[in-house]
Amino acid sequence: MKIRFFMAAVLSAVLFASCESDNEINEIPEEELGNYTKGVFILNEGNFGSGNSSVSFLKPDLLKIKHSIFIEENEGKNLGDTGQNIGFYKDLAFIVMNVSGKIEVVNRHSFEHLATIETGLDNPRYIDLYEGKAFVSNWGDGMDPDDDFIAVYNLASFELEETISVEEGPEKVFTVNNKVYVAHKGGFGFNNKISVIDPNINIIEKIIEVGEVPNSMVSDGNSLWVLSSGLPAYAETETAGKITQIDMINHQVVNELSFEVNEHPANLNFDGESLFYTLEDMVYRISVANQKVPGSSITEFVDEGVLYGFTITENEIFASFANYDFTGDGKLMVLDKAGNLLNEFSMGINPNGIYIVE
Repeated sequence: MKIRFFMAAVLSAVLFASCESDNEINEIPEEELGNYTKGVFILNEGNFGSGNSSVSFLKPDLLKIKHSIFIEENEGKNLGDTGQNIGFYKDLAFIVMNVSGKIEVVNRHSFEHLATIETGLDNPRYIDLYEGKAFVSNWGDGMDPDDDFIAVYNLASFELEETISVEEGPEKVFTVNNKVYVAHKGGFGFNNKISVIDPNINIIEKIIEVGEVPNSMVSDGNSLWVLSSGLPAYAETETAGKITQIDMINHQVVNELSFEVNEHPANLNFDGESLFYTLEDMVYRISVANQKVPGSSITEFVDEGVLYGFTITENEIFASFANYDFTGDGKLMVLDKAGNLLNEFSMGINPNGIYIVE
């Protein structure tokens, strides 16, 4: 296993001993855990081929932001090329670097570097974590429809456990109700599948057909909701976006909501009562109890740039923007649930992911 450890064995042993008991972690005062225990992480993708990815951190008061925390906490160590996604598990954070073909592992409280995972990755995309395992989607060669897979890692050792061959173009990975769901956008092409994996035996249980180009998934505990953008205008035939509701017991499609043919939504979120999504520069809300698209509009972002990252909490909406030419610093906007601006920050290059830790 090609893993480089950058902390002493004693410190690593202490870390994993602390991971074994949530009670022990809860007994440690927050100020002793580190500077990043609660707040908002923003992953700045950087420019393709430039190795200038970075991570920013917004404090819980939503007033103060700190940039390039990986470099600052690790004596100038470079994060890598094209930051794609961050996954969190207990005291650990896993930063997936797409073009660099690696995963950087840090202590999520201090952001101190612990390890670099390189073996078993080929064009890595997204990560999610479940019961001591990491599930990482890989495109392989984006032009080859038959080499896509999910890499499964043991989090006690960071070693590759096995790989699971999957449909073309696996993207978002979502673990809920003892299942791993993988959305297949299609790599350099298009796809319309959700794979259901049993994480206990690493076997695909079912493949579910949804709308074209599924881009995000959420769950209300009983249903899996999948938002698909539909085929874009430059495809041979443009198709409408869809929201697909899937029963999580039998994995049958129970409902579909269709948009207009030229509408291509993204960024599905759930706050416990309503579904939220973006459509071009607009944010919409749909009641789970009274489903109807396009739903009620919350706010519109006018000339802010390319809407690149989006997430919600119980009280706030977070939206990040890349410049229209995808160069230079991006922007983060924080709004209340009514769409009123609370704060705005300059970001790193191409901020593509927003992650809340509490």
